[in-house]
Amino acid sequence: MKNGVNSKFVEGLIWNYGSVVILSISGFLINFLIICFYDAAALGVFSRAQAWYGVLSQITVWGVHMSVMRLIPEYQDARREQEMILSSAMAGVLMFSVVCVGMIELLLPRIITEHGRLLTSMQILMPGLVFFSLNKILLNYLNGLSMMKSYAFFQSLRYLVIVVIVWVMGALQCDYKWLTASFTGAELVVLAACVGYLIHRGLFIRHPGLKYLKRHASFGTRILLSNLVNELNTKVDIICLGFFVGDDYLIGIYSFAVLFAEGFYQLYFVVRRSINPKITEYYVRDTLKEGIGMLNSGLKRALRVASPLAFAALLTGYYVICCLLQRKEYLSGLTFLIVICLAIVVSGRKIILGNIFAQTSFPAIESLFNLITVISNFILNVIFILWLGLMGAAVATALSYLIYGHLLKYYVKKKFGIAI
Repeated sequence: MKNGVNSKFVEGLIWNYGSVVILSISGFLINFLIICFYDAAALGVFSRAQAWYGVLSQITVWGVHMSVMRLIPEYQDARREQEMILSSAMAGVLMFSVVCVGMIELLLPRIITEHGRLLTSMQILMPGLVFFSLNKILLNYLNGLSMMKSYAFFQSLRYLVIVVIVWVMGALQCDYKWLTASFTGAELVVLAACVGYLIHRGLFIRHPGLKYLKRHASFGTRILLSNLVNELNTKVDIICLGFFVGDDYLIGIYSFAVLFAEGFYQLYFVVRRSINPKITEYYVRDTLKEGIGMLNSGLKRALRVASPLAFAALLTGYYVICCLLQRKEYLSGLTFLIVICLAIVVSGRKIILGNIFAQTSFPAIESLFNLITVISNFILNVIFILWLGLMGAAVATALSYLIYGHLLKYYVKKKFGIAI
């Protein structure tokens, strides 16, 4: 039985990594296509809109996707309860996200007053938040059910559709302010495909239950700050550069390097997604200390070899790609990439174990140290960008990863008596 469980875990991990490979390739292709059809300024506007999209999506989903992830493994043998958990989450998030998007659309013209292309890009992007939020629920449902093949497929589908839409718009020579329509289009496709799949499998048939609406709202509210600041922590450099540098061309060069750093980060984040259900199982069975101990020792051995190899491959790939594209101006981003990815390597195990408090029903603690991290990141970005410009954003981002790792280590030791 144990071998069967381990085999299923490894299979899920492989499918998740396959999804990340597609995600990384798609992310590169999106940027590659923008670079081919437009200049770095277009990439700068696209990246700024995308950064805000990621942050605002955490508000529209309100942490309910994490509630789904937390509850589904707890009801492993209760299909009716699982379906009510999903239906309740979908109904609540649909209503809330529609209201949020409406308010944001009304506020945007009053906030973005001097950058017409960025304003248009943001306005086009906003409806996609509703569909993205629903998809977060559905994908976490599949993850909680350990249906990793389906999860990986729908996760990959999103980025493949974005690639196709960006390619078509570039080929048609559309103004780059319209490129963000690719996000809304992709989320619509994923939503239709995912709902159709669940209905076909008989996994999406229950009516919402008030009991679970309340549980989702409660858990989501407690984890919201954690998710929001966690997302903001990965986007604060682009957001701050938009305020303090304001040159879309330079931001485009920086964001191209950060794209590779985010792909590198995803190598660790995929493992986090795969072990999250196991952390909940350990907690429910009262074997958390032993379980985390095994995970931690295994991660130490694996990352000691995998991290340096992946880091070297990443830097080589970035250099080769810039040369092949004959865009030598982007080679300046290599130093940003090195600084950020070194910090990711050092914090690798902490990144992987980053949801330990959410998976053990202590989302407020996770929110606390994530809040400390993002506040530090923001302050550091302001200081270092004003001092060092683009390199300052890279240094601040790297320091934020190190701060996050130390905080997680401290709170895990304090709460559970576990050294990580």
